Amino acid sequence: MYQVHLSLKDLQKVRNAAQIITEKIEQHYTIPVLAEMVDIPEKKLKAGFKHLFNKGAFRYRCDFLWNRVKILLLEDRPLKSVAFDTGFKDKSALIKAFKNEFGITPIQWKKDHENDVIKN
Repeated sequence: MYQVHLSLKDLQKVRNAAQIITEKIEQHYTIPVLAEMVDIPEKKLKAGFKHLFNKGAFRYRCDFLWNRVKILLLEDRPLKSVAFDTGFKDKSALIKAFKNEFGITPIQWKKDHENDVIKN
């Protein structure tokens, strides 16, 4: 199997790509677009995500997205607002995707985790 060499400069570009993903979570960038944005070959971008985060760019984005959704839910944000802020077309799309990912609706998840937040 071919090993991709990653320089420190390459790894910094991968970190920059990760930052783009997290700062613009409502956007969905393809690997080719993301690679072009940070000026790195696609193979190096993919290898860099695996090296730095033990997951591909897509899974990295998904994990970050779902963590963001959960935080917003626990902040008592309306589903419509959570959907908009995380790039879903509408609240129905958010509910469907959440249920596909976790097997329960966002509201059910929120009820199960409300006690996780320390109320001041």
